[in-house]
Amino acid sequence: MDLRRIATLLTLAAACWATPAVAAEDDDDCQVMPSAVRDSLAYLGHSENRMCAAGLKPLWQGVPDGAAQVMRFTFSSGHAFFWRSVTITALPDGSGRLEVVGGGFKRRDVRSRWVDLRPVRRRLSPEALAVLTALAEQSGTFDHATGTWDRRADGEEEIFVHCQTLGMERADAGGYRFSSVNLGCNRPAKLMPLVDEVIRLADIGMVRGNWSPFS
Repeated sequence: MDLRRIATLLTLAAACWATPAVAAEDDDDCQVMPSAVRDSLAYLGHSENRMCAAGLKPLWQGVPDGAAQVMRFTFSSGHAFFWRSVTITALPDGSGRLEVVGGGFKRRDVRSRWVDLRPVRRRLSPEALAVLTALAEQSGTFDHATGTWDRRADGEEEIFVHCQTLGMERADAGGYRFSSVNLGCNRPAKLMPLVDEVIRLADIGMVRGNWSPFS
């Protein structure tokens, strides 16, 4: 029995219990994540309840009407100071639609007031969408139904505490894919061009200020 791994998991659980309160889930939980993701060690930090409260729809239940593909990238502070979710919808004409939602404490202090951001929406040109799609393919992010970038060379998943997380989802005609990374502690070179482009398109450079696990 690996006592260090158990201790780390208990620490992670305690951190999750300390998450600032959100609207309580009712019996009709929106289940924004499928059970395969919930049951794995791939996770979205503290963001899943926030995503439900913001009205984000479960992508694993199918591509929305009028969309060819949807990708969603959800950044969550390791200390639950903020979260941002970027949804990019590919339309049949080749263009895209981008939406950013999220929120955070007014200051880097859990005693300050929590502020939910007004959603930001903009159109993406076919060229911008094509670049993003190509980066996703080149990174291999969605090569597996449920994957993680936090796996060690021996195949075991690394456990991080208080690191900013990034959950990446894609739904298209081929089905649903999910991948996660502890971005605050692990920034794989193969993945970062995709992450950097999402941050640029969504104008959320502020997430980089939280990549240190102790900031």
